[in-house]
Amino acid sequence: MNMLLQLSDWLALPCRFAARVCGWLLLVLTAVILYDVIGRRFFSTGSFKLQELEWHIHGTIAVLCFGWTYLANGHVRIDVFSNNMQRSSRIWLEIFSIVAFLIPFMLLLTWFGSDFVLRSFASGESSPGGVGLSNRWIIKSMIPLGAILTISGGLAVLCRNVVALCRPDLLQNPWER
Repeated sequence: MNMLLQLSDWLALPCRFAARVCGWLLLVLTAVILYDVIGRRFFSTGSFKLQELEWHIHGTIAVLCFGWTYLANGHVRIDVFSNNMQRSSRIWLEIFSIVAFLIPFMLLLTWFGSDFVLRSFASGESSPGGVGLSNRWIIKSMIPLGAILTISGGLAVLCRNVVALCRPDLLQNPWER
């Protein structure tokens, strides 16, 4: 069981790293928004590229933090049924959900998202109208990357749930705090 906990820690590392990077990206996003707002309001220097950069940074933060959010049990879920379940039933439900839904869906998202990125790269896709940012494949690459991070986070939670189920003395709460 200790090996599963170590594996869980290794699988959680990329998610934690992405979350730290996204924390810094929040500061960058704040600076870009402030520059854009002040420039538009007082100096008439607004730009489509700045607005697109804001959207791209915001999207990157959202997508790359899915895995970490899952690790921290911060994702949206409806606990109407599971609140009345016993602890072991909730853990089994979580294990089933990860194996049956999260991992297959994220694998599909990785597969189709990668194709999406490759087609964008091959065509040299840029912003419509030619006034925004070029190299649209960069922002599109966050989709499969975010899906891979979510798989990593899901596998880490899966390992922790197995430990919590088999050895509750070793791990009471399968979620990070």
